[in-house]
Amino acid sequence: MHKIYDPAKYNVVFFSSAPIGVLFLEKLQEDKRFDITGVVTMPDAPAGRGMKIQENVIKKKWKNMQYDVMTPNSLRLDSKKYSDEAENFQQRLSEKKPDFLVVIAYGKIIPQHILDIPRFWPINVHGSILPKYRGASPIQSVFLNNDKETGITIMKMDAGLDTWDMIDITKFPLKFDWTAKDVIRKMQENWPQFLVDTLRNYGKWLLGEVKQNDTQATHCGKIEKKDGLIDPYTDSIESIYQKYRAYILWPKIYFMHKDKRVIIEQLILDEKLYQAHINRSLIIDNAINPAVISCQVKVEWKKSTVLKEFISNYMR
Repeated sequence: MHKIYDPAKYNVVFFSSAPIGVLFLEKLQEDKRFDITGVVTMPDAPAGRGMKIQENVIKKKWKNMQYDVMTPNSLRLDSKKYSDEAENFQQRLSEKKPDFLVVIAYGKIIPQHILDIPRFWPINVHGSILPKYRGASPIQSVFLNNDKETGITIMKMDAGLDTWDMIDITKFPLKFDWTAKDVIRKMQENWPQFLVDTLRNYGKWLLGEVKQNDTQATHCGKIEKKDGLIDPYTDSIESIYQKYRAYILWPKIYFMHKDKRVIIEQLILDEKLYQAHINRSLIIDNAINPAVISCQVKVEWKKSTVLKEFISNYMR
């Protein structure tokens, strides 16, 4: 446990590269107990259909503010290409004398020489109830595994993958019609305040630390585009709905028809009928599973249509 230290403000350097980080950063900015001395995010990268170089959402929002926005290509001192840049970044970060590094969906593994810089600890906001779903896709994994609740864990970071001590956890139940989009909305609405209060209480030594039970740990990897592929004729509606809820933002779920991707943009089910037909497929002899209330699909480069019309126009 760290020594008692209670300044008027805690200096924070914030690491994030994803939209979910925006409201957490805003809440830290609003809270007079904290002073944001730097923001670290991913470098500009090609994105979109034209693969044009674009700034990520964190840099785009904060580059014109008073914060020092840093976008290192590498944090590794042994990088063959960016070792000088990594060394300069380490020096800049050290000069800020941060009390906390706060990390949420940053996108790079942070090496130990960076984790050792803050007065207290580097703090990670992880989107699951640890030790379940250590890794890159915890929000999606709760749906893939049909969990009934989820939450976030605020934890100390080490060089491992979400393995160090937990400081605080908050949980909530998952509704049948919720998707990953709803979980992110819930996180953004309610948990930024939970983060700032946890940091303050931890800094004042009002919160302790709990070791994770490694024997109960599960892991989740990075999502790939191919993970969204389904077979509407053979996959159960249970399997399809789990993937739909998990991958609604990216890569979405889709099936192939005559070498074209057919994206399922919306899938609304009746919960009682879903339980009655849970092992049947989405499309049954060119009819739709009785549990389906609405299913909107989109063939590549064409307008969206309902699944019933797609079956009638393309599959018969």
